[in-house]
Amino acid sequence: MIGLEKFDNLISLITYFKDNETCKRFLKEQRWGDDVVCPYCGHHHCRARSNGQFRCPNCLNNFSVLVGTIFENTKIALVKWFSVMYLISSHKKGFSSHQLARDISVTQKTAWHILHKVRSLYGQNDSIELSEDVECDEAYIGGNEKNKHESKKTEGTQDRSLKTKTPVFGMAQRNGNIVALKTQDTKGRTLMPIIRQFVKEPVGGINLVHT
Repeated sequence: MIGLEKFDNLISLITYFKDNETCKRFLKEQRWGDDVVCPYCGHHHCRARSNGQFRCPNCLNNFSVLVGTIFENTKIALVKWFSVMYLISSHKKGFSSHQLARDISVTQKTAWHILHKVRSLYGQNDSIELSEDVECDEAYIGGNEKNKHESKKTEGTQDRSLKTKTPVFGMAQRNGNIVALKTQDTKGRTLMPIIRQFVKEPVGGINLVHT
């Protein structure tokens, strides 16, 4: 999932992402920041090349920011992918591939492919809707390092380290549906789009209460 929450509407998103290069710069910032990591060997500090790709000084592979993402090898304009991600996070009831095909001017088969890929990022069918009082919490899933065999332990971690654990965010409607999915982290900018995707927004907006 990439951070599109700063855009208030679809028009502002489309206006900002005017070409593929702008989209790729945004992806690079979202994915790596200033420290480009090789998707093949995990080496840090990969250097940019003049053709817009990156080169790993360790395994010597060249790669683009799209490698290892749902956009890899796509021939579809990235702004269309971003638009679908924005629409899925904004629409509470979901929409069909036929409707999407008309909205972003692609074939129904292509629209279905994009929807399938984007929904895989959220780990849920976005037709689920939570309403009224919804309780949210996050947890880190993974075994304690101290319980692992010495050969299986991750160097540089301690018992309370989150380095080897997976963040999971859950939302439960009282006496109703439950949603739980993996997230890249538990920061507000990551969780708020998920809350807006699944929780029906009441009059006056969503009110978060910490307990």
